[in-house]
Amino acid sequence: MLISADAQDTAPSPVVAGSGEAIIAGRIESDRLVECSGMDTSMVAADLLWAVNDGGHGPFLYALGLDGRHRGRLRVAGAGNRDWEGLDTFVWQDRPMILIADVGDNDRRHARYTLYVVEEPNLDRDRLPFSSRAEVAWRIDFSYPDGSHDAEGVAVDVAAGEILILTKREDPPILFSLPLSAAAAGRFVTAKPVGTVDRIPPPSNQDRQHDFGQFYSQPTALDLSPDGRTMVMLTYRHAYLFSRMPGASWTSAVGSRPAIIHLPPPHDCRALRQREAICFSPDAMSLMITSEGDHPGIFAVTAR
Repeated sequence: MLISADAQDTAPSPVVAGSGEAIIAGRIESDRLVECSGMDTSMVAADLLWAVNDGGHGPFLYALGLDGRHRGRLRVAGAGNRDWEGLDTFVWQDRPMILIADVGDNDRRHARYTLYVVEEPNLDRDRLPFSSRAEVAWRIDFSYPDGSHDAEGVAVDVAAGEILILTKREDPPILFSLPLSAAAAGRFVTAKPVGTVDRIPPPSNQDRQHDFGQFYSQPTALDLSPDGRTMVMLTYRHAYLFSRMPGASWTSAVGSRPAIIHLPPPHDCRALRQREAICFSPDAMSLMITSEGDHPGIFAVTAR
């Protein structure tokens, strides 16, 4: 997929992608959502996204349109944002929920990590009311069985009743699982390894000469398709799709060869330079991707 360096300054337009077509759907309007590290589609409204900032920006959820239009923010009461790096939406016992993953650890110096689950609120006349807040429905405090990890990818597998966490800085990355149920709240949980992800190609010598070059292959986001059969992993270079047959495990799926969703090199697309958030559209026909930074672009990429 080729996008000019000034693509974010033009009107939305289609561009050719290696696996279909991509569209610049808009730009994040909010002046506060400057380090978008997690994003997913609403379980309540078809035209709504939820997003979070990286650490240091407070415990807030941001509502935005598919075109990036700001539709309000809410405080997650009782939560802290040490290093929020992932977000996923899901339906649990007929309730639309949002999971927030406080799992970042660049220096690998923390012994425990936290997942917050809140019920997705309804908007009032297309916006969140001023000073909105949400209570934590349950939280899960956990550690890894082998020490500290930095992670930026999180996804909920509702059918399996588990949360998937993907580490970033290992070579290869490691996929872990945790119980989703609220019964896990109130007790300390140890994540279980699911498998290693060794099929993402390492950066080429040419890649290493540019932005994020030596880090091109590190996963920065994770999501599952609505039917739970396809997993997408985002890196600074490309996105990768791992599929599984009914009844197959994620262990076997992440050990298989992924399909590649080709993205422009970060140095060629300022609107998508530090890509750290990805999610499937509700119909699973496309992927929505955005970046950290001031008013970055939101891109819709054909997921096939």
